[in-house]
Amino acid sequence: MTSSDNQSRPDGVNQSNAIDMLCLIILVAYFLHFALPALGGAFSEDEIMSVYIYWFTGTLKSLWENVCFWKGIGRPGGALYYLPLYHLFRLNPQPYRIAQISVLAASIPMVYHLARLLASSRSVAFLGVLAFCYHAQLANLVFSGSFIYDALCGFFYFAALTYYIHIREKGLLPRPTQCVGFLALYICALNVKEMAVTLPVVILIYELLKYPHELERPRFFRWILYDALPALVAGAITAIYVYNKIYGPGFAGNFTTEFVEHRSEPARLPSWVVAALELYRPHYSWRRFIESNAQFVSELFYYRVPNHVLTGGMLLAIWALLFAYAFLRRDRMLQLMAFWVVITPLPLAFISPRGGARLYILLFGWAMIFAKLASDVITLISKPSILLGQGGAVGATTRAIAVGAATSRVRWAAIRAAAGATVGKTSPVMFRAFATVLVALALAVFTRWENQRFGRIRALLNSHQKTLHVIQAFRSLNVRPAPGSLILLRPEKHFQQNGYYLASVASLASNDPLRELIVEHSPRYWCCVASLGWGDRSLRIHIEDQHHQLTEEQTAKMNYIISFDEFQAELIRGPPPG
Repeated sequence: MTSSDNQSRPDGVNQSNAIDMLCLIILVAYFLHFALPALGGAFSEDEIMSVYIYWFTGTLKSLWENVCFWKGIGRPGGALYYLPLYHLFRLNPQPYRIAQISVLAASIPMVYHLARLLASSRSVAFLGVLAFCYHAQLANLVFSGSFIYDALCGFFYFAALTYYIHIREKGLLPRPTQCVGFLALYICALNVKEMAVTLPVVILIYELLKYPHELERPRFFRWILYDALPALVAGAITAIYVYNKIYGPGFAGNFTTEFVEHRSEPARLPSWVVAALELYRPHYSWRRFIESNAQFVSELFYYRVPNHVLTGGMLLAIWALLFAYAFLRRDRMLQLMAFWVVITPLPLAFISPRGGARLYILLFGWAMIFAKLASDVITLISKPSILLGQGGAVGATTRAIAVGAATSRVRWAAIRAAAGATVGKTSPVMFRAFATVLVALALAVFTRWENQRFGRIRALLNSHQKTLHVIQAFRSLNVRPAPGSLILLRPEKHFQQNGYYLASVASLASNDPLRELIVEHSPRYWCCVASLGWGDRSLRIHIEDQHHQLTEEQTAKMNYIISFDEFQAELIRGPPPG
C-alpha cells in the first residue's frame, strides 16, 4: 500500500463515519418528533400494578428472581426498571415517560449498527430503521407505560444480537467472556418478556446462512463445537425457561402469586383468576397460527388488507414470495429476514390475540425487507434512466419544447425534459441517494398521516389520566397514616357508575368470567394506588363498593375512612391532616 493510500483511507473512514452519524441524528430526531408528546402522558393501569408488584415483593427478592431466571417466574426484569424510578420519583409520571422514550431512543443507534452489519448498505439500513423506529400502529409502545416490557425486551434482544453479529462479521468466534456477555444480554431480555425466546433460533439460522459450507460432514462437528455453540447454549437456557413457564413453577405475564399458586388445580381457583390466566395459555393449532399471523401482517401494513380478508393461503403465498425473492436474490440479509418474520411472532401466535407494541421485534424484519425492496427498485429504475439520459440529454429540452408548443403543453413537456436532462447529468450514486431521500420523505409523511388518523395519540394520552387524577386527589389530603393503620376507601356513588371500573363491565355478559375479573380487580387496583401513594407496605387498605361491603364491626375498627372520586378525596375519619 502506498503512502498516499495510507493518508487517504482515514479521510474516507472519517467521511463514512460522519455520514453514519448524520443518519443517526436524523433517525433519532425523527423518532423524537413523534415521541415527545408522550411526556404529557400519565400512568396506565397495568403500569401501576407492575410498580406495586415489584414494590410489595421487595428489592432483594426481585433481584434474586432475576438471578434465578431459569424458573421463569413472571417478568422480574421489570423490577430493575420500576423500583429505581419509584424510589426516586414515587408517583410522578413524567420521569417514567422520559425513561421509556430514552430506552426506545437508545435502541436506534444499536439497531442501525445491526442493520449496517446485515445489509452492508447505508441506504438500506437507513430506510429500514426509519420504518422501524416509529410505527403508528405501535404507538402504544411510546405512549403507554404498560408496554415498557416490549421496549426493554426489544432493547436487550437487539443488544444481544448486535453484539454477537458484530463479532461474527469480523470473521471471529466469540471468546468465553464474550459468550458470557452475549448470554447475559439474552437473559436480561428473557427476564423482561417471553418474546425473547426466539433469539437462539435467529442466531442459529444466521450461522447456517453465513457458513453453509460448515455443514459438510468433516466440518460439521467443528461447526457444532465452535460456531453454533453460543446459539446452542442459549437454546438450552431457553428450553429450561420455556418448560418452567408452561409446566413448572413459572408463569407468563406479570401476576401476583395468588393468580398462580394453584393454577395446576383450576377447580380451586375463582373463575376470574382462571379467566386472567387463560389469556396467556397457548392453544396450539394451525388455524390459530394462521389467524394470528394474518392479524400481525395486516396490522403492520396499516390494515390495507384487513386480517379477515387475508386468508391462510394468501399468507402462505406472501411468505413463499418472500423466500423466493430472498434466495433468488442470493442476499443473506433478506434470507434471514424471511425466516425472521415467520419465527419471531411464534411466542404470540398461539395465545389470545395480541398486537400493537407486542410486534416490536417482528417489525424489524418487515422494515428491513421493505428497505431492501425499495433499494432494489431504485437501483432497477436508475439504470435505464441513466442510460436514456446519457443518450439523449443534449437536445432533450429543445425537442420537448417544440413538441409541447405544437400540442399546447409546453410547460409540462419542458418540466419533463428538464428532469430527463437532470437525470442524464446525474451519476448513479447521486440518483440512488436522491431517490432514497424521496422514499424516506414519503414514508415520513405517510407515518405522520397515519399517526393523526382517528385521534389515536390523543386517545392514548387521555385514557391514562384517570389514575393520575385519583393520585392527586389522595395527595391533596396531606394525610400520613401511621404504620400498620387500617384504612377504608369509599368510592363515591357517581364514580362507581362512571370511571371506577377499569374496563366496561356493561359490555360483558353477566356470566362472562372477564366481568368478574374486572369487578374483583378494580377495588384491588385502587388499593394499590393508595398504597404506592403512601409508600408503606404495613398499611392494611380495604375498599367498600357495591360489590364489596364491610360489616359495622369491621368499619368501626378502621383508623381512617376516606371517600374519593376521580378528582377529589375527603377524610371522613382519622387524625387531622398535618
